[in-house]
Amino acid sequence: MLHSRRNALLLLHGIVFIWGFTGILGKLIQQDALQLVYTRTAIAVIGLGIGAVWMRRSLSPRTPDMRQYLLTGILILGHWITFYGAIKMSTASIAVACLSTSTVFTALMEPFWFKRRIRSYEVVLGVIVVGALLLIFGLEVEHRLGIAVATLSALLSAWFNVINGVLVKRDDALRIGFYELLSALVALGIFLFATGALPPPLWEMPTMDIVYQLILGLVCTSFAFVAGIAVMKQLSPFTVMLTVNLEPVYTIVIALMIWGAEEQLTVGSYLGIALILGCLFVNGWLQRGKKTAEVTEPDPLAQV
Repeated sequence: MLHSRRNALLLLHGIVFIWGFTGILGKLIQQDALQLVYTRTAIAVIGLGIGAVWMRRSLSPRTPDMRQYLLTGILILGHWITFYGAIKMSTASIAVACLSTSTVFTALMEPFWFKRRIRSYEVVLGVIVVGALLLIFGLEVEHRLGIAVATLSALLSAWFNVINGVLVKRDDALRIGFYELLSALVALGIFLFATGALPPPLWEMPTMDIVYQLILGLVCTSFAFVAGIAVMKQLSPFTVMLTVNLEPVYTIVIALMIWGAEEQLTVGSYLGIALILGCLFVNGWLQRGKKTAEVTEPDPLAQV
């Protein structure tokens, strides 16, 4: 069990490194937030479908959890739209830094969904993250709208990750991911069709947009999204969300290398990000003393 947990943590860190490129790709792609998300999701759904056939994994819709999959897909859609919307409103660095507030929302949601007591250290770490966000918010005045939208994105991220932490206990991560993303694709497709704003086919886009979208859809979504669900067989949603706070580090470093001064933040903002990362390492230290990776928990979705 301990080795399984260690492997899950290693895989999670690899996933987070990949996710560090999502904000960069979102800024590089010449589409608005809605069209970007639609194209990304379409590529991801096709990629998961091909992957399921290649690995001979069932995508049968016969599951009592299908309603949860479809509704969770709507949460994922809202998360992506607000995330890329925040990038367009501010910067990639600001958007990914604000996603760290997902730890606060997860600490509040997880005890409810998993029917367990609130852990005091999760609350303390969550409060520190909130304080760090307020520090960033107070210093980056010109990006306050982007910060607010990114924080909403963090709430939606925490929400669907906690639900997936429950769903993955009883189903295959690939099938969960396929139907969640399919739900997001259909919902957004209907809206874009109704408003006459469907994006052009992939092959009609600029060459670099095609490359960026394929990386975003196949690597950062098809693979990383399903793997991110799978690791929750061994890790709690709170640990997953806290580890995801490494994503801003990767994104900020890459953004600074590409755009330089445009992506630079104030010294105080970097201090806030450092506080958030400190919470990550404190959580890891507290988790080390546990003898098992998880505790048998009731199934809250069974009665939904």
